[in-house]
Amino acid sequence: MKWSFKIGSILGIPVKVHATFLLLLVLIFFAGSSLVGTGGMQGVLFVVLVFASVVFHELSHSMVARYYGINVVDITLLPIGGVARMASPPDRPVQEILIAIAGPAASLFLAFCLWFIADIFGSDVTISDFSVKSSLLAELTAVNLVLALFNLIPAFPMDGGRVLRGVLGLYLSPFMATRIAVGVGQGFAIVLFFLGFFYMNLFMILIALFVYLGAEAEERQMGIMVSLGGATAQAAMISDVDTLNPGQTIGEAAERFCRGFQGDFPVLDGSTLVGLVTREILTETLHKGGPSVVVSEVMIKDFPTALEQTSLIDVLQKMQDSGSKTVPILSAGKLKGLITLEQIGRYNMLCSGYSCDFLQTSKT
Repeated sequence: MKWSFKIGSILGIPVKVHATFLLLLVLIFFAGSSLVGTGGMQGVLFVVLVFASVVFHELSHSMVARYYGINVVDITLLPIGGVARMASPPDRPVQEILIAIAGPAASLFLAFCLWFIADIFGSDVTISDFSVKSSLLAELTAVNLVLALFNLIPAFPMDGGRVLRGVLGLYLSPFMATRIAVGVGQGFAIVLFFLGFFYMNLFMILIALFVYLGAEAEERQMGIMVSLGGATAQAAMISDVDTLNPGQTIGEAAERFCRGFQGDFPVLDGSTLVGLVTREILTETLHKGGPSVVVSEVMIKDFPTALEQTSLIDVLQKMQDSGSKTVPILSAGKLKGLITLEQIGRYNMLCSGYSCDFLQTSKT
């Protein structure tokens, strides 16, 4: 995720913080008394402990996902909560249900543990109205209880929405299950928005917008996954690839860029792929260094690659993980083609709602 940086790892899973989270801490430090009831360092400490609870919640999702063989890319903390990013979706609805329910279950467990400790120290937590009385432990107990219950609401992108999709997925196709779950989530968001507007509660309005847009993004993502289906890189790659060699200049690359349709250029040393010149590098180098700069001085040497048999979904995931919009396709270590984000978009446009099996068979 852009604007995120790593702060550490837990059980081998990178934990990242979005830059906006730091802005939240600054806001809490100076204006926390009016937002969370406490400001300064005490307010910052409270928010940090709340987000430690969020990490525990997301880590629970991650551990169950790992049990089913799903790689967890990272956990990212945002001002509105946390996200455990997984390399691939669960294979079966039951897996999605168990992965989703693990988060609220962990938060309930943590709330119970904190409640027990708070009770030992004589701090009262009133569950009926989620009120707390002066104790940090009591406050964290209430926060974790609310975190668990709120996430059980059957609305994307909360865990309850994924549980609902998993249950529907036992009887319906993944796409139909997603559409119904998204509809329920957006209906909830609309109701929450008008309630927030009626009570002039800005926080409720922001949550409603977050839920609505999150549900919409989930439906769009599922649509892409369905259209890409079982397609491999071979079906959508550019097979007639224009390449550069390390000794050529950026000026020569710019000529090819202007006279052709290709924007990114693999760099070959003989038949070996050694680099990649993207359109961004080409433009920046031309403007700052001029056309005489040698390709080997500016080419990217660390970039993702894939095999012809790699699924388009996995290629897209490589792009998202690396931030690269281009992935060279290899066969036996030799360059066979090029997949760009634009190519995946083209395939999605053609094959959304239509079977493109002929694109697979025509390549074999």
